[in-house]
Amino acid sequence: MKMKTLSLSNDLKSHPDKTLFDHLKKVGNLSKEILESKKLNLDEFIDFETLKEVSYLIGITHDFGKATGFFQKYINAEDEKREKLKNKQTYHAFISSIFTYYVVKDYLNKKGLLREDYYKYLPIISFFVVKKHHGNLVNAEDEVLSFYEKHQDILESQFKNIDLSKVKEIYNKLYTFDFNWDNLLQKFERGYDYKEYERNVGKTGYELIIKKYLALVKDFKEEEKEIVDIKGYSSLFYYFVSILLYSVLLDADKTDAASLKLIERRGIPLDIVDNYKKLKFGEPENKINQIREKIYNEVISRVDELDLDRDKILSLNVPTGTGKTLTSLSFALKLRERLEKEKCFSPRVIYSLPFLSIIDQNSDVFADLLYNPTTDILLKHHHLSDIVYTKKDEEENYEFESIETEKDISKSLLLIEGWNSEIIVTTFVQFFYSFISNRNRAIRKFHNIANSIVILDEVQAIPHKYWLLLKETMRFFAEHFNTYFVFVTATQPLIFNENKGEIKPLIKNKKDYFKKFDRVQLVPILEPLDMENFKEKLKEDLLQNPKKDFLIVMNTINSSKEIHKFIKKKSNELGGSKIYYLSTNIVPKERLKRIKEIKEKTKERKIIVSTQLIEAGVDIDVDVVYRDFAPLDSINQVAGRCNRNFGEKKGIVRIFVLKEQRNGKTYYPHSIYGSFITGETQKVFEEFEPEKYKKIEEPSFLKLNNSYFNKVNEGKSDEESKGILNNAKKLEFAKLSKFELIEKAPYKADIFVEVDKKAKVIWQKYQEIITNEKLKRFEKKNKFLEIKKEFYNYVISVSVSEKDIGLVPSELNYIEREDLKDCYDKETGFKEFKKSTLMC
Repeated sequence: MKMKTLSLSNDLKSHPDKTLFDHLKKVGNLSKEILESKKLNLDEFIDFETLKEVSYLIGITHDFGKATGFFQKYINAEDEKREKLKNKQTYHAFISSIFTYYVVKDYLNKKGLLREDYYKYLPIISFFVVKKHHGNLVNAEDEVLSFYEKHQDILESQFKNIDLSKVKEIYNKLYTFDFNWDNLLQKFERGYDYKEYERNVGKTGYELIIKKYLALVKDFKEEEKEIVDIKGYSSLFYYFVSILLYSVLLDADKTDAASLKLIERRGIPLDIVDNYKKLKFGEPENKINQIREKIYNEVISRVDELDLDRDKILSLNVPTGTGKTLTSLSFALKLRERLEKEKCFSPRVIYSLPFLSIIDQNSDVFADLLYNPTTDILLKHHHLSDIVYTKKDEEENYEFESIETEKDISKSLLLIEGWNSEIIVTTFVQFFYSFISNRNRAIRKFHNIANSIVILDEVQAIPHKYWLLLKETMRFFAEHFNTYFVFVTATQPLIFNENKGEIKPLIKNKKDYFKKFDRVQLVPILEPLDMENFKEKLKEDLLQNPKKDFLIVMNTINSSKEIHKFIKKKSNELGGSKIYYLSTNIVPKERLKRIKEIKEKTKERKIIVSTQLIEAGVDIDVDVVYRDFAPLDSINQVAGRCNRNFGEKKGIVRIFVLKEQRNGKTYYPHSIYGSFITGETQKVFEEFEPEKYKKIEEPSFLKLNNSYFNKVNEGKSDEESKGILNNAKKLEFAKLSKFELIEKAPYKADIFVEVDKKAKVIWQKYQEIITNEKLKRFEKKNKFLEIKKEFYNYVISVSVSEKDIGLVPSELNYIEREDLKDCYDKETGFKEFKKSTLMC
């Protein structure tokens, strides 16, 4: 009988159900496959074939440290004992990163590339990528200087605790290049050179920091100098290649660890929007639909005119209400087909918007035209999305299927966060934080942004302080990662200058379209007005126009509540008017219900009082707008809610500069936006045809907006953008956290409000999860994912002051139904703090 020889390496495990050899092989192969699926233009820096091999080497070495006896004892232990065995000696990323560094360095040396520009940094970049594949990237220089004395005993014991014969057997199968294993393994066996350390005790700076530790990592003193060299370069190449390799490793590692099946790419008919429009709307008959159709056809005709190598930053700049959503999607799908034929890659379409309210709205439209697609076709991704991933071919549903990986998260969440879909609808936060970030979870999907078509809707919402940052990063990424950006807006900011040829318009004569739209008249009243006089003007207008729908937008929650209270008191005088109130003080479930009611056609006149949230692309149509003073882009947004569909009478948008008296001082609510952009808005109004500025017709909006954005561009500070760009170029990843699209309020508290019976059931489920001592941490997390969307339908975030004793910003606060009368008004939401139960 022939005996079967058992491989020495087969008893080494990477996970409880996986051998180390299989995991390393699969991660290496998958890493290379991911890059092989990309079409990148990196030839001016490095050879793409070499980059693919480096990615493979990172994949097969990233878990080298799991070969230690310490880790093997830990991974083979029973579940209840495993947690007790976890310690510094089972930590494998550091020792693995050293091994990766040497393998990549040896490979490049054999190819004669090690001293070449750009290539010479790949070993140290590979080191960073592996060292932080279970954490977030930190500053490169800090990583190189991380060989402190406290690591000596741990690393030495780990080196001595590796069965090198098993390791050598694994890598003889995985590493096909001519590699001097004996030389490397001798270094690992030798460990520390204490005499070398003693000889350099008196030295300082880079020389001392490196030489006093491992003989194995002597070369790092040269790498330190090279990191300093990187800091002198002005190219973003090092930053983008670092997060590309990091993204690829993270995705390959998590995919294999979770035993996920690769999602096969799916086709989408290029004429699906054309057919949907015909079925849904028929032939355009009225004026607005005829204009929409003309814009649609002109944009679609541009697909064949593009120079695919040069025209990668594009704009769709047309008035509000002209069908930009469907037009941009149809353009993207047709461009996708052209790229498939001519450039041999099939781009994903990423549709990104600034606000959650319009994400749900647009995603619903896409789902309708795609006939209720599975998630591999259409993915809606934001922090409150459903955690379900479905595939049409097998109808395989990964809903809440728990798996015990290092991150202990569900398969569905892994698939969703990897953006493994053909069309992704997401927020600016999700998109840009995958692009400019140091965070593991955000960067993992970065490689799926490469070779995509990115539609940035309502792009004017990007803060002007980041214009330069996004201009430089998007321009580099578009050119070298074959990615196409489409700016969609009625008010185009000067991130890219059309007059300088930095962005290609998809509409050649957009002025003609703006001239055709004469739906709204803008009336800026720049003389400051106190609240009482504002109320009287509003009351007079409401009474004189009993059949007109009104929208009143205030800058603060308190002022919006005051106006709502005033209108409610006058409700008898206003007849059969339906009065609505909207602000973030109302739980999301109720907010969405009210927006839905507002959008429905009724016989009753509607009066809507709201904060700025109504401007966020909410598709409503009113006759008259009253707006507290704001930046011009915000005014444009609210004007887009007025006479949106070409009603018989022109809509009116009145702008007021409100003032309030507080403790004897005058306060202007528009100061929440800062003095710069509100000041530029006021200048534009004052300078715009001064003799006529009291009434500005819609055909003049384009000229008004251009003047405003020119002023903002000339007067803005680029210091924050320059600082973050400098951090990226120096590989100072940790400092990228300064990039904040939404400024964090210093004192905000989250409150779960038990407004109905359903909320009580959800809260009880939440309590059962967090108090269940039998559940492990990852099991609790997955259980919460099951109720997360419903749970946050009842959570509001409110400003907290020192007098709000009991409301804790860092914890989840809870208002019981019994306390609603004290803390929560059914119409205006959270009103004051009196009593709260705190829950972590």
